[in-house]
Amino acid sequence: MGNKKAKQSHKKSKHTPQSVGAKTARKKPLIVVTTGGSGGHIFPAESIAGALLEEGYSVVFITDKRGNAFHSLPGVKTYRLMAEPVARRSLFHKATAFVKLFLGCVQAMMLLQKLKPAMVIGVGGYASFPTVMAAQVGRIPVILHEQNAVLGRANRILAKGAKLVATSFEPTLLVPEEIKQVRVGMPARPQILAVSHAPYPKDDDEFRLLIFGGSQGAMFFSRKFPSVLEKLPESLQKKLVITQQARPEDKEDLLKFYADKPFKKVTVDSFFNNMPELLKESHLIISRGGASTITELEIIGRPAIIVPLPTAADNHQMENARQFCDSGAGWLVNEKSFDADQVAQRLVELMQQPGVLAQAAACAYRRARPTAGKDVVRLVDELIGKGSK
Repeated sequence: MGNKKAKQSHKKSKHTPQSVGAKTARKKPLIVVTTGGSGGHIFPAESIAGALLEEGYSVVFITDKRGNAFHSLPGVKTYRLMAEPVARRSLFHKATAFVKLFLGCVQAMMLLQKLKPAMVIGVGGYASFPTVMAAQVGRIPVILHEQNAVLGRANRILAKGAKLVATSFEPTLLVPEEIKQVRVGMPARPQILAVSHAPYPKDDDEFRLLIFGGSQGAMFFSRKFPSVLEKLPESLQKKLVITQQARPEDKEDLLKFYADKPFKKVTVDSFFNNMPELLKESHLIISRGGASTITELEIIGRPAIIVPLPTAADNHQMENARQFCDSGAGWLVNEKSFDADQVAQRLVELMQQPGVLAQAAACAYRRARPTAGKDVVRLVDELIGKGSK
């Protein structure tokens, strides 16, 4: 597979990039957007691609076997390369991963020679490594985007060959001093932007609590937070409308716990396809500290109790959460020192002080960068303009 051309992953669209809200009649050059397949990478990559299309650029997306095509963006072709993570693996798997990354670089070089893009935008993750490295070898300008408050491992390796690093947090740790940084924020999906700065709910008859943790964090909330909620006074329990994400294997036990409690309403599911609306309707969110979560809380303007995932690489969720909470937008809970009594007491105080929550919601929105996708395009325009001169 290493000596074959990268596969194009979907059929040609009848649409062209110019048909998706292009603002200029003159066709702009091709930009390659590359990233890994997790939602935390795909969402900002898709947002950047959409902003590029709106400004008249052509866009190609390059990812690995996990990455989904940009189904919502007609005209964007998707290619997949060989790539596997190296960290936290046995020596054999590390060796295999290095071989696949090398073959992915060869694939990327062949593909970029064919596409001849004006620029490559790397949005993080190990799957972006082959394409960005190939671009740097081929002297194609590169912009890196970092979602977290700590520069990711792939971006750390690639940063010295990039024109600049576009960051989501300030400061962003571990960025080499000599590398130019521009804070643009993290590009959010359109569904989140559609409910940007939603008024904070004022319902006094119920308190809507949203609890979610993603694929790696939901188990902690399913097994630890019931002990918090059962410590609340019955008068507050009767006001609670709980919406909680849980792994399929945890749902039954969680529902059994809730069944004999006086909560006003409980909804438990492993996936919610209306998350923007749930965030908008909630008085308080309890979640992990991933960059996507923090960004969505900021853009909508919602307070949160953040429990960072302790196994996140370089403890980046802790730094994400610290910056969010230090701004007055939320409250940080360390999983390693988790105390159900302390968290329950905090929750009681917040439920009894809606003004505090409304103020935290305002602090969250003050951190928001809803124009992040367009700001990345502005950087592209500036760098391509300088190159043409």
